[in-house]
Amino acid sequence: GGNWKCNPATQKAAKELIEAWKGTPFDKDKIDVFISPTALHIPVVKEGIEGLGMAVAAQNVSATGFGAFTGEWCAEHLADFGIGWTLIGHSE
Repeated sequence: GGNWKCNPATQKAAKELIEAWKGTPFDKDKIDVFISPTALHIPVVKEGIEGLGMAVAAQNVSATGFGAFTGEWCAEHLADFGIGWTLIGHSE
């Protein structure tokens, strides 16, 4: 899992990564697994990992709410997609 940064290059590659995790055992009572794909891949990844005991997290969220903020998405947008987690203060 983890932060995919600006990877993978395609939706097909994202689906291949998800397929590789299917059947990988982990104790869902002891560990939370989050995958943070690019914003464009969130729907594909979310659909692919539902039922695997993993969750999708966004890589970023705006400090503002709705408004004229080109390219941003706010917490309410993420919640509408069923995303309850995001990275904050990540390094680059």
